Amino acid sequence: GMICPEPFALTSNETCVIKYPDTIVDIVDPDSPPYSVIYPGPTLTTFPQQTLVGSTALFDIRNFLGSRGSPGF
Repeated sequence: GMICPEPFALTSNETCVIKYPDTIVDIVDPDSPPYSVIYPGPTLTTFPQQTLVGSTALFDIRNFLGSRGSPGF
């Protein structure tokens, strides 16, 4: 006879890509003309995940957070 609240889970997963700038090194040699060497900056890719699991016992948190969750969780 007990009514249980409906469980739910919110999950989001978005790719985050950060490209750092290139490094330029100027080479000066007295016996040859000056030139530059470019070292490409690294690219870092992460896959942050957010998950919130709960129940609807107190209030409908899905409406409170929106359909994709909250960056604070």
